[in-house]
Amino acid sequence: MVCRSSIALLLAAFAVTAHAGGPSMTGNFRRDVVQDLSQQTVTATSVVLVEPRERQDPFMNGLLSLAVPGIGQFRTENYTRAAVYFGAELALVVYAVISEQNGDEKTAEFQKYAEAHWSAERYARWINTYGSSDYGPVRTIDLNRVRNNDFSQINEWESAPASGKFGFSHTLPPFGDQQYYELIGKYYQFKFGWDTYPVDANGVPVSDGRDYFNNYTADAQIKAYAAERGKANDYYYAASFALSALVVNHAISAIDAFLATKNYNSTITADLNIAPVRSPEGERLYSQLTLSVGF
Repeated sequence: MVCRSSIALLLAAFAVTAHAGGPSMTGNFRRDVVQDLSQQTVTATSVVLVEPRERQDPFMNGLLSLAVPGIGQFRTENYTRAAVYFGAELALVVYAVISEQNGDEKTAEFQKYAEAHWSAERYARWINTYGSSDYGPVRTIDLNRVRNNDFSQINEWESAPASGKFGFSHTLPPFGDQQYYELIGKYYQFKFGWDTYPVDANGVPVSDGRDYFNNYTADAQIKAYAAERGKANDYYYAASFALSALVVNHAISAIDAFLATKNYNSTITADLNIAPVRSPEGERLYSQLTLSVGF
């Protein structure tokens, strides 16, 4: 929209033109401005110039801002909005990268801790000694296979206890899987593998007396481990949120660029300043009204 002061200046220019005996107005504002005022010197102290402004494609600017937020706004001279969209893009990218890196670092930390303090072999030794009597018979688990990260016998016992015995809800995932590191610090059945769980004279985790929730002396250790794993997940959630915000920023910037371009094409702007102009009397300073019109 044209500001009130610009409208006043423009009306004043029309009034002076009429007084100077210029051609009569047709009633078509754009035609009168472009075809008439651009050819006239209104008075000895006022010059009206018309500066054509190239129309821009709203769809093209929208696509440009969809690719790189702020580009369409920059092309339509909305520099502040262009800076806001582009600045948000940079900030979100940096935040996503840093959050992802922090998540990777925290993941490496809790995985290293798990590998140092939780043992599938320790868990298997409990099954062989106490697990079969407390939770269901099982053939002896080959510890050499467990040391080679073969958990098939453990999984068989976990998933198929004898009738009337307590069945565990989960099986031990393959070593190194994301679920492996998550489940050992989440479910009570894996408490026997932690190194703070009490052991007998032979170093075997003791029986919990067929009470799944009793003797959970590894509780503090597992809670601390779970908290560190939760921090890693929080970093990943933050990175995911930033990526979602990036998509929204691209979409909003594209829509805004489309609307800004349509407004740019239909807006007439006025600028009044003092400029040197050559006249029959020589070069003098004149007030100059410059109109920018989109075609």
